[in-house]
Amino acid sequence: MLNPNLTYSDAKWLWEEYQPMMSHRIDRGSIEKHLKAYNLMLDKQATIPSCSCQYTSAAKVTQSVFSQYKNEIEKLYTNGEQQGIETLQTGS
Repeated sequence: MLNPNLTYSDAKWLWEEYQPMMSHRIDRGSIEKHLKAYNLMLDKQATIPSCSCQYTSAAKVTQSVFSQYKNEIEKLYTNGEQQGIETLQTGS
């Protein structure tokens, strides 16, 4: 389930910053963004894998989570931008 406390500013970052870089090369710099996205979307505290060989799988999991909740993130981003809504209200 998408983090019910995801804010407009979180959705904005996911939409404007994370989404465009999803297909970029996965390295130490980009894995931090993947994990930030993962933690925001699922309200988790995942940390950077100790081995760089795990970066790709961690990034792919995050990309999958984003794809799963893309419509909800876009809705929060769009509604928040248009109406100043700060948090996602379930059932609306």
